[in-house]
Amino acid sequence: MKRPRTIPSFISSLRVAALPLFFYLNNQGNIAACLILLAFCAASDFLDGYLARKLNATSRFGAYYDATTDFILMTGIFAIFYSQGYYPLWLPLLIAVSFAQFLATGFFVKKTYDPVGRYLGSALYIGIVLTLVWPIQAVFAFVQYAFVAFFLVSIVSRLVSLTRKTKNILN
Repeated sequence: MKRPRTIPSFISSLRVAALPLFFYLNNQGNIAACLILLAFCAASDFLDGYLARKLNATSRFGAYYDATTDFILMTGIFAIFYSQGYYPLWLPLLIAVSFAQFLATGFFVKKTYDPVGRYLGSALYIGIVLTLVWPIQAVFAFVQYAFVAFFLVSIVSRLVSLTRKTKNILN
């Protein structure tokens, strides 16, 4: 009976498994296949959450595991783009830092769902698509500035959540 509860985590794991395939396809210059793989990853991100709720298999571990697979995929892809000279090293590092702040604040805030973080993930998917379709300097600059803006809003959002949590504990 526990088997259906593992389905969402298995689907999340597919995003980590997709990273080496993305690397290979990107190195082969097969942008169309990269885009299809990326669409599959985005669909799996939606599907694992949907199935977790539908199968009554939601858990704190599942939420963190889902986020972890997202950030492994995103950081990995942006590291690939860094190796191609598209982005500076600080961008994949900042993506990793944004995940670290999610984990760190998640220990203090019961609410594991971060709506700003959700948009941050979507923004990263869009940034990857733009980079694949139009690998030009204007796109690289736009993606960098957009990510920094999302990152800052995400930090403020998390700090507000922490502040509210601390006030509720003290009162």
